[in-house]
Amino acid sequence: MSGAIPGSWAIISLGNRFRGDDSVGPYLLHRLRVRLGDAVDCLENGGDMTRLLEDWKGRGVCLVDAVVAQGRDLGEIIHLDGLTETLPAGVCTTSSHGFTLAEALELAHLLDSLPDKLEIYAICGSNFATGAPLSPAVLAAAKKVEQEILQYLAQQAGGPPCTNNR
Repeated sequence: MSGAIPGSWAIISLGNRFRGDDSVGPYLLHRLRVRLGDAVDCLENGGDMTRLLEDWKGRGVCLVDAVVAQGRDLGEIIHLDGLTETLPAGVCTTSSHGFTLAEALELAHLLDSLPDKLEIYAICGSNFATGAPLSPAVLAAAKKVEQEILQYLAQQAGGPPCTNNR
């Protein structure tokens, strides 16, 4: 992506790169880092929710994570505004991160550590076994989310760069 992205933006991935579908966040972060270069901070967070509060405070954030969501299909993408929308009740009531994203948001609100904007991209996974690969459905969803994030950040920069030099 060419063109500057206004303000302070970060892409933050949650998850463990060695645990099957849980590795979708780090996988996407790597792909976006290659595409965006230094235009956006790309931060890998293996689940340290207290560090997350510091990493996202006062900036725009696209957050990517794998979730277990009852009643949702493998590879389904849940995209929401983390500051105005509530996480669906069936989305990961427990967390491998120590406490849930919903709890991290609540704590950030209490500590005045919220991001300025928070776009959450949660991809429904099912196999979180150590050493397992990404499920094909999760991999396909990751490629869609990659494009969505690139388009979203381009909109934040005022749209795609002008290529007509006349």
